[in-house]
Amino acid sequence: MEWKNDLQIGEAGRKSHKNTQRVHWPWARNQLRNIRSNAIPKFGLQLKLTFQSILLPALLALLGELALKAQTVVYQTGFEGPGFVVGNLAGQNGWASGGSISQNAAQIVAVSGGQEVQLSGPQVALSGPSFYNASFNESLANYNPAASGTPIVEFSADLWQNQGPTTSQSSWQFSFLILNDQNGNAYGTIGIDQNGVVFGQNWSPTNQVVGDGSTATNGFHNVRLELNFTNRTTTLFKDGYACGTMAFNTASSNKLGSVVLVLQGGSPIDSSLFLDNLSITAGSATTPSPCDLQISSAGPCLVNGASGTPNVGDVYGLSVHLNVKGTPAQPFRIKWTIANVTYYYNNISVGPGSGYWWDFIWWLNLDDPIPWSVTLDPDGVSGDTNLVNNTASGTFTPVPPSSTVELYAPRMMGGMESSVLSFQPGSGTIPNFWVVFGSPTTHGAQKAISVTGPSNMTSTVTAPYGIPVFALAWSNTPAGTFQESVNFTAQLNNMRVNPNILRSVTWANMDALTTNWTQWLAPDSDVESTNVLISGFVQQSLPANYRTILTPYDTARTLHKAVAKKLVYGTAIHGDAVGVLQDGIANCGGFSTLLTACLRNVGIPARLISGFWQGDSWQGDDQWHIRVEFYLPGAGWLVADPTASHSFDPSGTFAYDFGFVPDANAFFAMDVGGAHILPYCNFGELQVPNFLWYGGATFNTNYALSFCQPLPTACISNSVGGFINLSLTNCPYEGSVVIQTSTNLMTWSAVVTNSTGSNVISYSYPNTNGPRRFYRANIIP
Repeated sequence: MEWKNDLQIGEAGRKSHKNTQRVHWPWARNQLRNIRSNAIPKFGLQLKLTFQSILLPALLALLGELALKAQTVVYQTGFEGPGFVVGNLAGQNGWASGGSISQNAAQIVAVSGGQEVQLSGPQVALSGPSFYNASFNESLANYNPAASGTPIVEFSADLWQNQGPTTSQSSWQFSFLILNDQNGNAYGTIGIDQNGVVFGQNWSPTNQVVGDGSTATNGFHNVRLELNFTNRTTTLFKDGYACGTMAFNTASSNKLGSVVLVLQGGSPIDSSLFLDNLSITAGSATTPSPCDLQISSAGPCLVNGASGTPNVGDVYGLSVHLNVKGTPAQPFRIKWTIANVTYYYNNISVGPGSGYWWDFIWWLNLDDPIPWSVTLDPDGVSGDTNLVNNTASGTFTPVPPSSTVELYAPRMMGGMESSVLSFQPGSGTIPNFWVVFGSPTTHGAQKAISVTGPSNMTSTVTAPYGIPVFALAWSNTPAGTFQESVNFTAQLNNMRVNPNILRSVTWANMDALTTNWTQWLAPDSDVESTNVLISGFVQQSLPANYRTILTPYDTARTLHKAVAKKLVYGTAIHGDAVGVLQDGIANCGGFSTLLTACLRNVGIPARLISGFWQGDSWQGDDQWHIRVEFYLPGAGWLVADPTASHSFDPSGTFAYDFGFVPDANAFFAMDVGGAHILPYCNFGELQVPNFLWYGGATFNTNYALSFCQPLPTACISNSVGGFINLSLTNCPYEGSVVIQTSTNLMTWSAVVTNSTGSNVISYSYPNTNGPRRFYRANIIP
């Protein structure tokens, strides 16, 4: 049967003081599932049933370097066979009901990967006044551990108490796993109370109870008793963590007689106990002594692992330095969390020592204060007896640029967008036919170097925002195929901002904006910024006095997170802001349209920017995307991507891709705004070319195609030994780079063809005597 604990996660990598490798792993996440409490319950238990057999044997959980010598398996089963079938436990492989009460309470049930026992509370019957009870037992062969030279007995199982809605309200309820001697006297018990708290009990006349207050209600946990027949003590372990030691029941003898599974309470029971991997083994060695994992220092670090606060735009990292006293019982994990991203290093296996250190670095598109934490052994498997120094946490703020806005990591990009419209040849004449392209401009993180529209186009400035478009018109045109393109060269940049400077912009500054900017406050057909539903959502998302306590920058940031939280990404039903708000589901256009409407509603100019990512739609790349630009005086147009923010944090806790957009140098905007009014139609955003036609022919298909790739820079140098070195930087990620040579600049021949995928490609050629040669790089999409 497979292990049922749900804490298994893939390992990204590990770095200790002897390992210089680190891993950049973006956006991995998981959650700590096991819950620990520092409160130790006070148990006052009275067993209300005379047991003639012993408690359920447990999973062999030998941890870390523990290896029992002369190990003997007394009893062991995973309940999936042989001899176990789905149905009542009683009557299978020697298991019997402890009386006539609730014989069908214990069932073998099928689960993914095998079978397990379910002791169902609703099947437990009343056996006396205010006493609901079910018990099941398995006889053992009266094995004598001390006489056999194996005085250390491990008694364990994987347990999970699934709490019912009223379980914790019961006056008392217990699940028991009991190991008895041949006379029915308990050595000790693994118990779980009505609150799910795990404890050990020895049933002596002076009753002893041990535990650490932890529960077994959130999934399977390995619970184990280690019985020492030499000094007659037993130690309770949960998930490998020692919870306390107590003496044997003084009435117990030296032979193992039976194991018992019990569920009982003072009122009707609606919880269930699940059990698997039951094991009793005997050996000659005890569990290694507890260890102490100690964090000596932890916090943010730089890319090289050195302590320090990274800059906005760098990878963000955490490092931890720790000391180890004693030997961990088994390999443990380190849990790393920055913002809402959690990852684990698995299988940390170390011995006693000091000065161990690990770090972990990954990318996050965040620039404001970011919480972090590091936890050693979050699962409690190391045997650490001092958990106080296992966790460190805090907050760091990445260092912003010195200027209000910094455009960095520039890339020269070239590309095109094409519209291919097909009408059935010979099907007639098209009376009127228009195709409209976006006309790319310089704004925000984008600088348009050159833009070439179709040869027969007209450049037209459109209302209501004064945005130019390329418009093509045909009249009385025979049906056929029409293909037109817009070609461009642009410099694309990543963007990062200084939030502290941006917070100096006031609402008075916003109210003083001229019409050049206030035109981006008005509603349009898709951005219904004054609609009562948009106003209501804004009011719900902001404090009532937001203009007093929030700057315009923080107001925009708050609305960005609110939109990321409000919507679910999926197939869009509507494209306008009101429709998206009502549907609760949107694609990137819907996310951006709603955020634009919210920003305009509070007086912050905002607009859509629509285009495509670096790539090649001919090769099947899904390139199309829509973002938001918003305007603040002194800063200009800033980029926000609520769709990306939702994908990284659907809870809307953190403002991903707000102002700090480290992939803006891979996105080209063909158009800004969401409305273009022409005499024949009001077109929305021109993410792809729009078209309109009237009758007269049969329409077949429409394709919008795009291509956007870096424009490499070639550097040539001579080296010792008669070689010419050619280096290409900012290479495209797709297609091929063909190096060609010529002696006359007219006739070129290919020297080498290289598949792309690396940012830098280098070549070296022998420089032999002969005609002067020229080299060039040709990019093939």
